[in-house]
Amino acid sequence: MLTGAMLGLLEQLGLDIVTLTEELSETEFFASRLTRAQTLKLLRSMTRTAADLPAGVRERMPEIDWAAWAALQVALAKPAQHPLKIWVAVKELTPMTLQQLNGYKRMQPQLFSMVPA
Repeated sequence: MLTGAMLGLLEQLGLDIVTLTEELSETEFFASRLTRAQTLKLLRSMTRTAADLPAGVRERMPEIDWAAWAALQVALAKPAQHPLKIWVAVKELTPMTLQQLNGYKRMQPQLFSMVPA
């Protein structure tokens, strides 16, 4: 049940990031103080949620780049020093993770269940 909630949170955070940034160029993103701050907050929440998922759950979803999420967590400690990592996370890692979560939701719906097993 907790895993389902965590995966649902991961999905919602990712959707929020995509919605917030979908029409922005890299220049616009980094020039927008409010959008950038909110996106960084959402990315931090995603990295913490990904890190808190049980290892067995992450192993059942090998196509998701968990190592990239862990590396992003480190980069987010000093985001001004890692603009490329941030931008790649916004435009590639997050949408790709959402796509993979949707696939796993179809293939392994029990992972996303909010009902006790």
